[in-house]
Amino acid sequence: MTHLEARYGRTPARSRRERLLGVGVLVAILLGATLWVWWVGTEQESTQLQSRDIGMTIVDDSRVEVVFEVSVEPGTVVECGVEALNTAYGIVGWVQLELPPAERFTSTHVVEVRTSELATTGLVSECWVP
Repeated sequence: MTHLEARYGRTPARSRRERLLGVGVLVAILLGATLWVWWVGTEQESTQLQSRDIGMTIVDDSRVEVVFEVSVEPGTVVECGVEALNTAYGIVGWVQLELPPAERFTSTHVVEVRTSELATTGLVSECWVP
């Protein structure tokens, strides 16, 4: 050890401490990365589910008919919430329905929503796998 190393604190004990600290940090990072990969890899497979509005018809002051598509793996039971909105985008009608398992990936559905006042539009609010 030179005079400058001793003067400014670069001793053999400090070098060993720095090396141990570096190895400890590296082990912690590797352990964290391994746990994250394990957690992501063992997560249950989620079902791909999409819904799309096709159209709607205002039947009268108290009803609107909504046509929509649902895309999901064949044989999967799906529930959807369909809503009717007024001119102020307030919900004036809502129906929750269970769709039977479809034979194809994409299926089309028609539902009538009863409303408390005249609706200006109807749409699928949300679909989910129960």
